[in-house]
Amino acid sequence: MGYCMELRQAEFSMSSEYFPEALKAIKDLAGQETINDGSGKHFSWVVTERFLSATTLPEAMKEWRWKVAIDDTKGNVIGIDFMGEKLGDDEALFNAIAPYVTAGSFIEMQGEDASIWRWVFDDGTCVEKSPSIYWE
Repeated sequence: MGYCMELRQAEFSMSSEYFPEALKAIKDLAGQETINDGSGKHFSWVVTERFLSATTLPEAMKEWRWKVAIDDTKGNVIGIDFMGEKLGDDEALFNAIAPYVTAGSFIEMQGEDASIWRWVFDDGTCVEKSPSIYWE
């Protein structure tokens, strides 16, 4: 089960100077897992032990099903891609790293029911926004 979603577009960046803090913020999510079932405590579609063992920000993001593109010259994050299929606890991840994401960044998704939303990063926060539809 689950709710399928796909990435429509994104403008997402983070300076490499913030990688250590962002990695720590992701690791600090351990203990806040949203699911406790037969396989233990975990986030939806994420194995806690895997992101805890990550040694780099890109590795940790990958364990949350997000692949970041890194600039070859300065090592900054210059993009993001969704490697999963279904909506999970992505808001937990984005809220954790929001203070380190460049203001104005966003990730736009479309759900299986054709709904569209964006996770928008600004002033150290991540807010989910839905579009307004205007009919003339």
